[in-house]
Amino acid sequence: MTNGSFELEDDANDDYVRITTKNNERFYCKIPQFVEEDSHKIENYNGPSPQEILDPLYKRSGCSYLVDAYWNYEVCHGRYVIQYHDEKHLGSVYRTEYYLGNHQGENALEAEKKHESLRPPSKRIETEDYPYYSVSYTRGTQCDITQKPRSCDVLYICVENVMQPKILSVTEVSSCHYEIIIMSALICDHPAYRLKTSKDQEIICVNLDAENEEAAKPRSLQRLDDFHDTTFKREYSITHEDFRKDEELLEESEYENLKKYSKRSASAGKYKLAGKKRFTSKDTLANNKVVVDHTVNSIFTGFECIVGGEGWWKYEFCYGKQVIQYHQELNGHRDEIILGVFDEKMHKLWVDESPKTRGPQKVDNHVAQVSHFYSKGDLCEEAGGHRSIEVRLRCHHSEYSSLSISLALTEPKTCQYVLTIDSERFCEPLQYSDDYGLIKLKKVSPENSEDDVDEEDEESLSSL
Repeated sequence: MTNGSFELEDDANDDYVRITTKNNERFYCKIPQFVEEDSHKIENYNGPSPQEILDPLYKRSGCSYLVDAYWNYEVCHGRYVIQYHDEKHLGSVYRTEYYLGNHQGENALEAEKKHESLRPPSKRIETEDYPYYSVSYTRGTQCDITQKPRSCDVLYICVENVMQPKILSVTEVSSCHYEIIIMSALICDHPAYRLKTSKDQEIICVNLDAENEEAAKPRSLQRLDDFHDTTFKREYSITHEDFRKDEELLEESEYENLKKYSKRSASAGKYKLAGKKRFTSKDTLANNKVVVDHTVNSIFTGFECIVGGEGWWKYEFCYGKQVIQYHQELNGHRDEIILGVFDEKMHKLWVDESPKTRGPQKVDNHVAQVSHFYSKGDLCEEAGGHRSIEVRLRCHHSEYSSLSISLALTEPKTCQYVLTIDSERFCEPLQYSDDYGLIKLKKVSPENSEDDVDEEDEESLSSL
């Protein structure tokens, strides 16, 4: 088929479709057939089972380690899994440890059952679905909550070029039952556990109304291409001038959404960082005025809560209000446990006990972390008191996105938690923190500019 300078030949292995865009642009497209090559390799595989592939690892009695904020983890393959914390005191080291499970070994029937399926389960990690081989560890240290032995599932995923098996993550999927993901090159020997290879297939479309090749793309797609052409420059730009240059291409971008949010909040009265900036900060995308304005008026006013966590329990942090641990059922029912509520007086007393470690932490003349104390949580029978949680806000530069926020929760002592929240968004606001790590905000009247605010409209928030 020919149209102007375009020619489309018939192919028995391809399908053709006619497409009309919402702008009434007409296209004739050739869609290639997809052949799944990985399926052929898996179906014809007759090599060793996953358990047999991992046997050399078990025989070497090797161990993998993960050092976390408080708890450390030791997975000795084919033997046991331990969670431990070492504390130094007067030249001695005291260890608190719990066995998360012991390997009991699997009988031949169980191993054969697992090997029968050439379609193993998979787990979404970032943007990929990783097939995994699961090994159960049981009969660990008794759990204070369930009064049953702790247990865990060790999931082996295929990661090429890993010299030794490494722990990717540890998640408590339910009370005292854990899930540990191990990256291993060994399991890659089994084709069913390799990541599926993706082969790009070209879809060729002819614009039936175009007179030249430059006009072949739909107008909306051309605008999208123009937008992505400047993505790298926008993401790593550090000057306000660069943002102004790119604003016309940001119709649907997150940056544009932040601008719209800022305008909406201005109509109802908004807040800005109060007082003098006490420390310096690096000039990054997240320090742009639009981003800082959104961070202050959404997060630091407590208007929007930050939600995170994987597995059974998730966590909701509402700045200056409370921290909640919850589990949401499929029917919408939500079980909640309040880990802590903010009280400024209690927070200041807490900081005064150890100002060097609980006050703002500075690196190279900028505040890298502030800690806030949330107390008076729900009653904890195991500890004989109320739950409490320390929230650490850290200025952290992510390699993925300068606007992203990540959460990590640990429980160093029974019902006493530490929630670490990392984001580049915090870098600028933290430089305004006082000696208690509190960040004060000033209310801006809708009719006034940020640089001209009536004194009677000024309102300091501990923002806590």
